[in-house]
Amino acid sequence: MKKLLFAMICAVMLFGMAAIGYAERGDWHGGIRDRIRDAKQSIERGIEHGRITRQESRQLNEELDDILARIDRMRSDGRLDEREREKIHHDLDRLERDIRREKHDDDRRGDGVRGDWHGGIRDRVHAAKQSIAQAREHKRITKREARKLNNELDGILVRIDRMKSDGRLDEREREKIHRDLDRLNRDIAKEKRD
Repeated sequence: MKKLLFAMICAVMLFGMAAIGYAERGDWHGGIRDRIRDAKQSIERGIEHGRITRQESRQLNEELDDILARIDRMRSDGRLDEREREKIHHDLDRLERDIRREKHDDDRRGDGVRGDWHGGIRDRVHAAKQSIAQAREHKRITKREARKLNNELDGILVRIDRMKSDGRLDEREREKIHRDLDRLNRDIAKEKRD
């Protein structure tokens, strides 16, 4: 009887460990990988239907490439831990918001809003994101400092989303965003120096 009970306990434990391993693999294949594929397809459909311009698609694909490069770095140990998966899902949430925003902006209005968002603010956001990633990659800032700077950038993006809730950015809002980005750039430079 004891041998049977011991064998059943071992079988349950073995099955449990296999299920955990499969669930982790499933999260990469069934969760993150599916979201990446869906984002890519959404960008392509936006181009086909004329809702995303070539310039917008290039910027969105660069954002997706940044996420894929980050995933490659995170998976260098052969797995993704819970914190890494959360970070990836957070990045994919932001990408999906950006895709939705680009699909629903009125590119043909000609009122200057699109040019300022894409040519000015969006480029500065992308440059700040790259600067933080490169500084971390070259070990010029610590993980903690990179997390702090990325949180500051996330705060700016949340404010931009709120400001654009009416579908446009007015001059005062654009000035505020540029001041926030100036402060972020100063913070990045400061963290690189110390």
